[in-house]
Amino acid sequence: MTDKTPLMIDMLGGAVGLLTPPPTTPLDYGRKLIDGGLSAVNMTMALYARDIKPVLVEFFDWQNLFADAGETLLHVRTTEDILTARAEGKLGIIQGVQGLHFIEEQTPYIQILSTLGLRVAALTYNEATQFGAGCMDPVDNGLTLLGVRAVRELNRCGVLIDVSHAGERTSLEIAERSEKPVAATHSNARAITDSPRNLSDAQIKAFAATGGVIGISPYSPFCSLDERPTLEDVLAHFKYVSDLVGPEHVAIGTDFFPHSKVKWENGTRRMYPEMVGPFLFETLYAEGLAGHADLPNLPAALERAGFSTSEVEGICGLNGLRVLKAAWGA
Repeated sequence: MTDKTPLMIDMLGGAVGLLTPPPTTPLDYGRKLIDGGLSAVNMTMALYARDIKPVLVEFFDWQNLFADAGETLLHVRTTEDILTARAEGKLGIIQGVQGLHFIEEQTPYIQILSTLGLRVAALTYNEATQFGAGCMDPVDNGLTLLGVRAVRELNRCGVLIDVSHAGERTSLEIAERSEKPVAATHSNARAITDSPRNLSDAQIKAFAATGGVIGISPYSPFCSLDERPTLEDVLAHFKYVSDLVGPEHVAIGTDFFPHSKVKWENGTRRMYPEMVGPFLFETLYAEGLAGHADLPNLPAALERAGFSTSEVEGICGLNGLRVLKAAWGA
């Protein structure tokens, strides 16, 4: 990475399995993400946890990982940590969850989790939770009273609210209630690709109005309804959101998860066929932006698509940095 390489933040870049080092250098965690130009990545913890115990165990594992793999990984608690990771050639790890269902009705847990290092949280995954509707639910009654309380606590505790998986009404009410910017960390434009996981124009405008960002993903079901998308198809989503609300509200959210063919096709693909469509493991991400190794090509591709150098710098990392700082506070 050179001084001219833009700061790059992946607003949703997978889970801990992506960091696995080669056997010959067993503490070289996250090397392929660092080589992909990333300075920080939001990593999802305990995706399918149903209570808080496995989440606490994962925090324990992360604490040991930060201590033992400190040559390559840096625990991000503030935006200054992201800048430190960039300066030192390390990968800053932002700890996040895609759904707070595991805290049950205990919103005081949010403060505890924040103290441990939680910095990004969604209230729902695809299904409804005690807080509101998920984007795959046929009925969306909006935020519950518990959801209103959770929004307030996340704001108070300095945790960025991720609205990627929330139902449309629920997400709009989150944006209305939140006193800090919200982010759709990995969502594309429904006007281009009519996926239930993508965002309506109303959602994009509402999230931008909070000062937030939309992280564009090369995940194939978000970019195409039939055949594997290309990099040009992904760029179309960057352009659409930028034209609608301004490039300062656009970011990167790859959704690059450490899937295996057997696990993904018998998990996500079977659970959410309405969202996944015809895609298989081999076609899960867009050609030309199919993994972190392709990320170094994105800045130049954005410039070819018509974005200025300063806009590219914003999309790659500075927009996300701004939103994280506003959400996290001091």
